[in-house]
Amino acid sequence: MNDIERYVQRAAYRERLDTFLASRDAGRTLTYDALRSGITLDAVTDAARRVAEYTDEALAIVADEYRPVLDCQAGCAYCCCKPNVLASVPEIANIIGFVRKNVSADGRRDLEERTRRYRTQVEGRRVEDPTNESVPCPLLVDGRCSVYEVRPLICRGYNSTDVDACRRAHEDATVLVPTFALLKDVASGATVGAAQQLHAAGINDAMVDLGTALGLILEADDQFVERVVEGRANLAPGENSAWTAELWADVGRIAHMLGVQIQPMTVSSNDHSDLS
Repeated sequence: MNDIERYVQRAAYRERLDTFLASRDAGRTLTYDALRSGITLDAVTDAARRVAEYTDEALAIVADEYRPVLDCQAGCAYCCCKPNVLASVPEIANIIGFVRKNVSADGRRDLEERTRRYRTQVEGRRVEDPTNESVPCPLLVDGRCSVYEVRPLICRGYNSTDVDACRRAHEDATVLVPTFALLKDVASGATVGAAQQLHAAGINDAMVDLGTALGLILEADDQFVERVVEGRANLAPGENSAWTAELWADVGRIAHMLGVQIQPMTVSSNDHSDLS
């Protein structure tokens, strides 16, 4: 690699780092603001909405500035047919609230059936392990997300610059799908920032496999989500408590390489002393 190539690579890493950190700070701040009135189901759900609104706005800014050529379009659902779509507890609470408000009784029964099929497919294996099998998200209906308005941040930031790669990856888990990285950095940064503030506030900050979480919640009573928020129940075995920390560690290594100092993983207790 010559000097020009090294300079370009370093500049690209720095741009990605700046994008990630800006979204991380926004995710933390918006989550903190939503929880100032207390740790309740409504407040946690509001936190998910606020961070999603920021993420959509930031994604639109990045897309407008760089105009990446993406192959993603309505009805293309290859990325929705693999397990381990991760969501935070606030996002899951927001999705469940949306389903209860907007989906008919028949629709909820159909969702429960799709959720049972999903859990049967992933039973006995780790959802994070690559698979060549098609495992549709239970929220996928006729090739479209049935809760698109409240989909997780990870879904919002995922993108593809090559639909043929998506098609191949659907059948062969070793195939890599090329993406426009800055879009993913926006969503990932906001996800990490929100999780860090949840941790500081004493709320479960694990990322959870969406399909597994839906199954656990739909099988339980209506107060189960509230108990999860309050820490009186959990979403095991779908929880992944390491994902956020591992991603933040990767960001830290990039920052170190660039000579950039970043703040610690969590905020101090004083930053959430008024939360209860």
